[in-house]
Amino acid sequence: MSSSSDDDPQLPHDVAVEVLKRLPVESLLRFRCVSRSWRSTIDDPRFVALHLRHSAVDASRWYLLCRDWCGPVQNLCSLLSHESLALPSRSQTEIPFVTTPPGGYRIVGSCNGLICVTECSRDGYGRAMHLWNPFTRKHKAVRRPGPDTETGHMVLGFAFDARSIDYKIVRILHSPDDCFSRFGRVEIYSHRTDSWRSLEGEAPAFRRQDNRAVFLNGNLHWFASYRKEGGYGSIVSFDVAGEVFDGMALLEEIFPVDSVYLLSCMYMAVLNDSLAVFINGGEALDHPDSDSVCSVWVMRDYGVPESWTKLYTFEASRPVVGFDGFTWNGELLIEISGGERLSWNPITGQIANLPSWRTCDLFTVVESLVSL
Repeated sequence: MSSSSDDDPQLPHDVAVEVLKRLPVESLLRFRCVSRSWRSTIDDPRFVALHLRHSAVDASRWYLLCRDWCGPVQNLCSLLSHESLALPSRSQTEIPFVTTPPGGYRIVGSCNGLICVTECSRDGYGRAMHLWNPFTRKHKAVRRPGPDTETGHMVLGFAFDARSIDYKIVRILHSPDDCFSRFGRVEIYSHRTDSWRSLEGEAPAFRRQDNRAVFLNGNLHWFASYRKEGGYGSIVSFDVAGEVFDGMALLEEIFPVDSVYLLSCMYMAVLNDSLAVFINGGEALDHPDSDSVCSVWVMRDYGVPESWTKLYTFEASRPVVGFDGFTWNGELLIEISGGERLSWNPITGQIANLPSWRTCDLFTVVESLVSL
């Protein structure tokens, strides 16, 4: 595009903004070189927020981040369009900070296009962490928390605090001395201040095999390791802005009192801006001879236990051993015995086999310009 003598494209500013907000990040990074005005516009935090709001409602701007943790190259991951999950061709991007730690690394979560990654090394799971935007290729090492006095069970969560316009990492440590410990120590990292601090009070215990937090409506969510004790329900929520814990109950139909073991086959996710629970277990669904029967429940009215509603039940071809969440259009991503990944469309009932997705982590991420 040609520019005028004052280095400004011949396009009204408000029109330029309307055009630019619809473009992918890759194009916007190139267009920063068009003029000083465009560079200033694209770098403006108000435009970054505007672009993010537009991306959030555009299916073509949502991706599935796929990291094969048994692959030959550990510093590569794939960004797959939600519109073409079954295609063999994948856009690969390099993870810029990975040095292949002894224990590998895990993705804590994604929020507004940023991804939080933790290295699992001899120095301690959840200590060496990074924030990364795979679209802008920018990343930042998170300041390390102080030395651990507890080395037992740990859960992590990554979230955005809309009140203070800040990204936070929540790190909860439970003592190894008591495997049934009800409480743990809470530490919070603030990206805005680049510092860690301990939270007054204690955190409830979480299901040990569930380290993936679900972020929705300003809250992080985990399954509790116990039921309706100490004021907590079957789901523990953490208000990221207010920094307080609360609980949500599941309906008796979802989680019978005498079936605490069901926690091991329940998963949480976000579906159409609602909290959803995926249940894998035939016995819980009146199919005692089948562990390939699954159901999905959603909380229609956030925070209201009575609003839990069963959406559907389906049966996979083989036992379901894992759940990776939902795509933009509501398809389920599950893992069946043998390590294969499947996507199931609840509208058409079609199941697509995704054979190349073995031994990998899948996370949904939205394209954004959010800066580090």
